[in-house]
Amino acid sequence: MDEFLEKLKQTRTGFLSRMRILSILDLIAIFSIVYAIFIIINLEYFLNKFLPVASIPIKFIPPVLAIFIAVLLSILLHRRDSKLNVIRIIENKYPDLNEKLRTAYDNRNESNVIVDSLKTIVSESMKVVSPSNLLAKSRIISKVIITIIFIAGMIFISNNPGEYQIPESTLSNITKTFPGQENNTGLIDIIGRPENSEAIGSNGSGDIFGKPKIASIEGKNIDLTLYSGVDTGFDVRDTSQTSNQFIKSAAFPVDIVGSNVSDGGYSMLMKKTETEKMLINKYAVERSKI
Repeated sequence: MDEFLEKLKQTRTGFLSRMRILSILDLIAIFSIVYAIFIIINLEYFLNKFLPVASIPIKFIPPVLAIFIAVLLSILLHRRDSKLNVIRIIENKYPDLNEKLRTAYDNRNESNVIVDSLKTIVSESMKVVSPSNLLAKSRIISKVIITIIFIAGMIFISNNPGEYQIPESTLSNITKTFPGQENNTGLIDIIGRPENSEAIGSNGSGDIFGKPKIASIEGKNIDLTLYSGVDTGFDVRDTSQTSNQFIKSAAFPVDIVGSNVSDGGYSMLMKKTETEKMLINKYAVERSKI
Protein backbone atom coordinates (compact mmCIF):
# COMPACT_ATOMS: atom_id res chain seq x y z
CA MET A 1 0.00 0.00 0.00
CA ASP A 2 1.24 3.47 -0.86
CA GLU A 3 2.38 5.63 2.03
CA PHE A 4 -0.20 8.36 1.39
CA LEU A 5 -3.01 5.76 1.44
CA GLU A 6 -1.88 4.49 4.85
CA LYS A 7 -1.77 8.06 6.16
CA LEU A 8 -5.19 8.80 4.63
CA LYS A 9 -6.68 5.73 6.33
CA GLN A 10 -5.31 6.77 9.75
CA THR A 11 -6.58 10.33 9.29
CA ARG A 12 -10.06 9.13 8.32
CA THR A 13 -10.21 6.80 11.35
CA GLY A 14 -9.13 9.58 13.72
CA PHE A 15 -11.66 12.00 12.18
CA LEU A 16 -14.58 9.56 12.52
CA SER A 17 -13.63 8.77 16.13
CA ARG A 18 -13.88 12.46 16.95
CA MET A 19 -17.25 12.64 15.23
CA ARG A 20 -18.39 9.75 17.45
CA ILE A 21 -17.34 11.79 20.48
CA LEU A 22 -19.54 14.62 19.24
CA SER A 23 -22.43 12.21 18.78
CA ILE A 24 -21.98 10.95 22.36
CA LEU A 25 -21.99 14.53 23.66
CA ASP A 26 -25.18 15.19 21.71
CA LEU A 27 -26.74 12.02 23.12
CA ILE A 28 -25.93 13.08 26.70
CA ALA A 29 -27.23 16.61 26.11
CA ILE A 30 -30.49 15.38 24.56
CA PHE A 31 -31.01 12.88 27.37
CA SER A 32 -30.52 15.63 29.96
CA ILE A 33 -33.07 17.87 28.25
CA VAL A 34 -35.70 15.17 27.74
CA TYR A 35 -35.38 13.73 31.25
CA ALA A 36 -35.62 17.23 32.79
CA ILE A 37 -38.81 17.81 30.77
CA PHE A 38 -40.24 14.51 32.01
CA ILE A 39 -39.59 15.61 35.59
CA ILE A 40 -41.21 19.01 35.05
CA ILE A 41 -44.38 17.61 33.46
CA ASN A 42 -44.48 14.87 36.13
CA LEU A 43 -44.56 11.98 33.68
CA GLU A 44 -44.83 9.46 36.52
CA TYR A 45 -48.25 10.89 37.42
CA PHE A 46 -49.59 10.19 33.91
CA LEU A 47 -47.98 6.74 33.86
CA ASN A 48 -49.60 5.84 37.19
CA LYS A 49 -52.98 7.10 35.96
CA PHE A 50 -53.06 5.57 32.49
CA LEU A 51 -50.62 2.67 32.85
CA PRO A 52 -51.46 1.00 36.17
CA VAL A 53 -49.84 -2.30 35.17
CA ALA A 54 -46.30 -2.26 33.76
CA SER A 55 -43.57 -4.87 33.31
CA ILE A 56 -41.04 -2.56 34.99
CA PRO A 57 -41.54 -0.14 37.91
CA ILE A 58 -43.05 3.19 36.90
CA LYS A 59 -40.13 5.20 38.28
CA PHE A 60 -37.73 3.56 35.79
CA ILE A 61 -39.85 4.31 32.72
CA PRO A 62 -39.03 8.07 32.38
CA PRO A 63 -35.20 7.63 32.30
CA VAL A 64 -35.46 4.60 29.99
CA LEU A 65 -37.77 6.51 27.66
CA ALA A 66 -35.44 9.54 27.76
CA ILE A 67 -32.46 7.35 26.82
CA PHE A 68 -34.39 5.82 23.93
CA ILE A 69 -35.37 9.25 22.58
CA ALA A 70 -31.81 10.55 23.00
CA VAL A 71 -30.30 7.60 21.13
CA LEU A 72 -32.83 7.94 18.32
CA LEU A 73 -32.24 11.69 17.88
CA SER A 74 -28.47 11.32 18.12
CA ILE A 75 -28.50 8.69 15.37
CA LEU A 76 -30.62 10.94 13.18
CA LEU A 77 -28.28 13.90 13.73
CA HIS A 78 -25.12 11.92 12.89
CA ARG A 79 -26.42 9.42 10.37
CA ARG A 80 -24.29 10.95 7.59
CA ASP A 81 -20.99 11.11 9.51
CA SER A 82 -19.66 7.90 8.02
CA LYS A 83 -20.38 9.21 4.51
CA LEU A 84 -18.42 12.43 4.90
CA ASN A 85 -15.77 12.93 2.25
CA VAL A 86 -12.61 13.09 4.34
CA ILE A 87 -10.46 13.78 1.27
CA ARG A 88 -12.38 16.99 0.54
CA ILE A 89 -12.14 18.00 4.21
CA ILE A 90 -8.35 17.47 4.16
CA GLU A 91 -7.97 19.48 0.95
CA ASN A 92 -10.00 22.36 2.39
CA LYS A 93 -7.91 22.37 5.54
CA TYR A 94 -4.56 21.97 3.72
CA PRO A 95 -4.56 23.94 0.44
CA ASP A 96 -1.26 22.36 -0.70
CA LEU A 97 -3.11 19.08 -1.20
CA ASN A 98 -5.98 20.61 -3.17
CA GLU A 99 -6.72 18.48 -6.25
CA LYS A 100 -3.49 16.49 -5.71
CA LEU A 101 -4.89 14.18 -3.03
CA ARG A 102 -8.01 13.42 -5.09
CA THR A 103 -5.98 12.74 -8.21
CA ALA A 104 -3.57 10.45 -6.38
CA TYR A 105 -6.45 8.58 -4.71
CA ASP A 106 -8.31 8.15 -8.01
CA ASN A 107 -5.14 6.72 -9.60
CA ARG A 108 -4.08 4.65 -6.60
CA ASN A 109 -4.06 1.47 -8.72
CA GLU A 110 -2.08 3.08 -11.55
CA SER A 111 1.71 3.02 -11.83
CA ASN A 112 3.71 5.26 -14.16
CA VAL A 113 6.27 8.01 -13.89
CA ILE A 114 3.77 10.85 -13.53
CA VAL A 115 1.44 9.05 -11.09
CA ASP A 116 4.31 7.75 -8.96
CA SER A 117 5.75 11.25 -8.74
CA LEU A 118 2.37 12.63 -7.66
CA LYS A 119 2.01 9.93 -5.00
CA THR A 120 5.42 10.80 -3.59
CA ILE A 121 4.54 14.50 -3.35
CA VAL A 122 1.21 13.71 -1.69
CA SER A 123 2.85 11.32 0.80
CA GLU A 124 5.26 14.06 1.90
CA SER A 125 2.43 16.56 2.32
CA MET A 126 0.28 14.10 4.29
CA LYS A 127 2.86 13.91 7.09
CA VAL A 128 1.60 17.21 8.57
CA VAL A 129 -2.08 16.23 8.40
CA SER A 130 -3.62 15.64 11.85
CA PRO A 131 -7.16 14.36 12.51
CA SER A 132 -7.51 16.86 15.37
CA ASN A 133 -7.10 19.74 12.90
CA LEU A 134 -9.95 18.59 10.69
CA LEU A 135 -12.55 19.58 13.28
CA ALA A 136 -12.75 23.12 14.58
CA LYS A 137 -11.69 23.21 18.21
CA SER A 138 -14.36 25.80 18.95
CA ARG A 139 -17.01 23.32 17.85
CA ILE A 140 -15.75 20.63 20.22
CA ILE A 141 -15.34 23.06 23.13
CA SER A 142 -18.84 24.49 22.66
CA LYS A 143 -20.32 20.98 22.58
CA VAL A 144 -18.58 20.09 25.84
CA ILE A 145 -19.73 23.28 27.59
CA ILE A 146 -23.34 22.92 26.44
CA THR A 147 -23.42 19.28 27.53
CA ILE A 148 -22.07 20.17 30.98
CA ILE A 149 -24.71 22.90 31.38
CA PHE A 150 -27.54 20.52 30.44
CA ILE A 151 -26.27 17.81 32.79
CA ALA A 152 -26.03 20.28 35.66
CA GLY A 153 -29.56 21.54 34.96
CA MET A 154 -30.96 18.01 34.89
CA ILE A 155 -29.25 17.09 38.17
CA PHE A 156 -30.51 20.27 39.85
CA ILE A 157 -34.10 19.69 38.70
CA SER A 158 -34.04 16.00 39.66
CA ASN A 159 -32.81 16.90 43.15
CA ASN A 160 -35.51 19.57 43.60
CA PRO A 161 -38.52 18.23 41.70
CA GLY A 162 -41.10 19.90 43.95
CA GLU A 163 -39.98 23.38 42.89
CA TYR A 164 -40.29 22.75 39.16
CA GLN A 165 -42.92 20.03 38.75
CA ILE A 166 -46.44 20.90 37.64
CA PRO A 167 -48.71 20.36 40.71
CA GLU A 168 -50.77 17.17 40.69
CA SER A 169 -53.96 19.20 41.25
CA THR A 170 -53.36 20.97 37.94
CA LEU A 171 -52.60 17.69 36.18
CA SER A 172 -55.76 16.16 37.66
CA ASN A 173 -57.88 18.93 36.13
CA ILE A 174 -56.12 18.43 32.80
CA THR A 175 -56.69 14.67 32.75
CA LYS A 176 -60.43 15.19 33.30
CA THR A 177 -60.62 16.64 29.80
CA PHE A 178 -59.23 13.45 28.26
CA PRO A 179 -61.67 10.99 26.65
CA GLY A 180 -63.10 8.58 29.19
CA GLN A 181 -62.34 10.84 32.13
CA GLU A 182 -64.99 12.50 34.30
CA ASN A 183 -65.93 16.02 33.26
CA ASN A 184 -68.34 17.94 35.47
CA THR A 185 -68.65 20.99 33.22
CA GLY A 186 -71.52 21.67 30.87
CA LEU A 187 -75.10 20.39 31.16
CA ILE A 188 -76.26 17.33 33.08
CA ASP A 189 -78.27 15.20 30.69
CA ILE A 190 -81.56 13.95 32.09
CA ILE A 191 -83.35 11.02 30.45
CA GLY A 192 -86.81 9.65 31.05
CA ARG A 193 -90.05 10.85 32.66
CA PRO A 194 -90.25 11.42 36.42
CA GLU A 195 -90.95 8.33 38.42
CA ASN A 196 -93.11 10.30 40.84
CA SER A 197 -94.73 13.48 39.57
CA GLU A 198 -95.30 14.58 43.19
CA ALA A 199 -91.57 14.54 43.92
CA ILE A 200 -90.32 16.70 41.12
CA GLY A 201 -87.67 19.35 41.65
CA SER A 202 -84.29 18.98 43.26
CA ASN A 203 -85.19 15.64 44.83
CA GLY A 204 -87.21 14.25 41.93
CA SER A 205 -86.19 12.31 38.86
CA GLY A 206 -86.79 12.39 35.14
CA ASP A 207 -86.41 14.98 32.42
CA ILE A 208 -86.98 18.75 32.57
CA PHE A 209 -90.01 18.17 34.83
CA GLY A 210 -87.90 16.05 37.18
CA LYS A 211 -84.36 16.54 38.46
CA PRO A 212 -83.01 20.04 37.91
CA LYS A 213 -80.85 20.73 34.88
CA ILE A 214 -77.70 22.62 35.83
CA ALA A 215 -75.57 24.77 33.55
CA SER A 216 -72.10 25.73 34.75
CA ILE A 217 -71.19 29.17 33.37
CA GLU A 218 -67.83 30.62 34.42
CA GLY A 219 -67.83 28.47 37.54
CA LYS A 220 -71.36 29.48 38.61
CA ASN A 221 -74.14 26.87 38.56
CA ILE A 222 -77.50 28.04 37.17
CA ASP A 223 -80.72 26.04 37.71
CA LEU A 224 -82.60 25.62 34.43
CA THR A 225 -85.50 23.56 35.88
CA LEU A 226 -88.95 24.02 34.32
CA TYR A 227 -91.77 23.25 36.74
CA SER A 228 -94.94 21.64 35.40
CA GLY A 229 -98.40 23.26 35.62
CA VAL A 230 -101.91 21.85 35.46
CA ASP A 231 -101.98 21.89 31.67
CA THR A 232 -99.46 24.13 29.95
CA GLY A 233 -97.29 26.94 31.21
CA PHE A 234 -95.92 27.22 34.75
CA ASP A 235 -97.28 27.32 38.26
CA VAL A 236 -97.08 30.68 39.99
CA ARG A 237 -95.51 30.00 43.36
CA ASP A 238 -95.66 31.94 46.62
CA THR A 239 -98.66 34.05 45.66
CA SER A 240 -101.52 35.12 47.90
CA GLN A 241 -105.13 35.89 46.94
CA THR A 242 -106.30 39.41 47.75
CA SER A 243 -109.87 40.71 47.72
CA ASN A 244 -110.98 42.82 44.79
CA GLN A 245 -111.07 46.46 45.91
CA PHE A 246 -113.28 47.58 42.98
CA ILE A 247 -117.11 47.46 42.78
CA LYS A 248 -118.43 46.18 39.51
CA SER A 249 -121.06 48.35 37.86
CA ALA A 250 -124.11 46.81 36.32
CA ALA A 251 -124.13 46.02 32.66
CA PHE A 252 -126.20 49.05 31.59
CA PRO A 253 -127.98 49.81 29.40
CA VAL A 254 -128.92 46.56 27.72
CA ASP A 255 -132.16 47.53 26.06
CA ILE A 256 -135.05 49.85 26.43
CA VAL A 257 -135.80 48.41 29.87
CA GLY A 258 -132.99 50.49 31.19
CA SER A 259 -135.18 53.58 30.97
CA ASN A 260 -136.53 52.72 34.43
CA VAL A 261 -133.33 54.14 35.96
CA SER A 262 -131.42 57.29 35.45
CA ASP A 263 -129.84 56.82 32.03
CA GLY A 264 -128.78 60.33 31.19
CA GLY A 265 -131.40 60.77 28.44
CA TYR A 266 -130.78 57.48 26.75
CA SER A 267 -134.47 56.48 26.73
CA MET A 268 -135.50 59.85 25.28
CA LEU A 269 -132.88 59.56 22.56
CA MET A 270 -134.17 56.15 21.56
CA LYS A 271 -137.69 57.65 20.99
CA LYS A 272 -136.36 60.13 18.39
CA THR A 273 -136.93 59.58 14.69
CA GLU A 274 -134.08 58.62 12.43
CA THR A 275 -133.91 62.15 11.00
CA GLU A 276 -133.73 63.65 14.47
CA LYS A 277 -131.04 61.16 15.50
CA MET A 278 -128.91 62.13 12.45
CA LEU A 279 -129.28 65.87 13.21
CA ILE A 280 -128.31 65.30 16.88
CA ASN A 281 -125.33 63.20 15.80
CA LYS A 282 -124.18 65.87 13.29
CA TYR A 283 -124.58 68.57 15.94
CA ALA A 284 -122.48 66.55 18.42
CA VAL A 285 -119.71 66.09 15.84
CA GLU A 286 -119.63 69.78 14.91
CA ARG A 287 -119.71 70.70 18.61
CA SER A 288 -116.66 68.53 19.29
CA LYS A 289 -114.63 70.50 16.73
CA ILE A 290 -115.02 73.81 18.61
